[in-house]
Amino acid sequence: MSTVSRYVFRLGLRLAVLSASALFLISAPLYYVFSNDVGVSLLFGISIGLISFIAVYFCSYYLMFSRLSGIQKVVAATPRTSISFSDSKSSGSNDELDRILELSKESKKLVRDHFRNMDETDHYRKEFIGDISHELKTPIFSVQGYLETLSQGALDDPKVNKLFLTKAMNNVDRLISLTNDLMEITKIETGELKPELQIIALNNIINDVIDSLNYKAEQAQITIRFQPKEVNSFAFADRNQIRQVLINLVENAIKYNKPEGRIYIGTTIEKSDPEHVLVSVKDTGIGIEPENLKRVTERFYRVDKSRSRDQGGTGLGLAIVKHILESHNSQLQIKSKPGSGSQFSFKLKLADHYSDHISA
Repeated sequence: MSTVSRYVFRLGLRLAVLSASALFLISAPLYYVFSNDVGVSLLFGISIGLISFIAVYFCSYYLMFSRLSGIQKVVAATPRTSISFSDSKSSGSNDELDRILELSKESKKLVRDHFRNMDETDHYRKEFIGDISHELKTPIFSVQGYLETLSQGALDDPKVNKLFLTKAMNNVDRLISLTNDLMEITKIETGELKPELQIIALNNIINDVIDSLNYKAEQAQITIRFQPKEVNSFAFADRNQIRQVLINLVENAIKYNKPEGRIYIGTTIEKSDPEHVLVSVKDTGIGIEPENLKRVTERFYRVDKSRSRDQGGTGLGLAIVKHILESHNSQLQIKSKPGSGSQFSFKLKLADHYSDHISA
């Protein structure tokens, strides 16, 4: 409340005046009936009115002033203001004013949290635009450079024309891959690409992923080994999305591995959680520093930027993995030791009792 209101409780003053006036108008005529003396009746009415005025004013001040001040403070604060509610405590009487005060606090907190989320979203949006601009700019400028060189005479030089065209096409492929990943993660985040849950033979999908990535692993001198602890695990999930998760994790393990390194893929059902199958992808690569662990699933975040860009990574692989797993009510668990490798794991709901309807 204002400085003046600290000394004059205006609402209390009005209540006191009204009550004093009402009691004066009632008590003076009643006393006149018994005393038949106008002067004494007026004096009696004024005395009753004055006593009523003082009593009502101080009672209303005690009961309402601090809480009304708290409500005014809460309502007057801007949504981004970090306000303290220590001076706006309830009286403990749990009446209507206390309820209004509590509702005001809750509303202010909700509005403040909403503005904080808006600020974070705006910051994330600006950061994302900056990242994607950089990611698009690099291959576009590379393609432009190669094509300009070819157009300026290198096209007639058999020693470089094929090489430059190949490099230009590699950068075009990188743009296509980036665009596809962006479209996929956008569809997942907006709920447009919902998982089509079915019974899947998990080991079969893992073997399929290994077959598709074996050539890439051999080129990097990496060995992939599948070490299932179960003969086969039937999970309740979206086949294509889980295959994408495994491809992204294995490709990531290849990218950040060392020559002669290994990748171990495992499935197991833990005794502590018999309703889920644990899938893990472990590598013997460079590992992840502790300060980077929380950020590896962010869009475009790379632990080793030069290595990722040299191998054509879009920086969206683990972000896609995170969102796909969240749509399956699962989370990506990461364990890593710098220089000794990393392990990425997640759980899927078991569906062994549906094995008669397997989708391979």
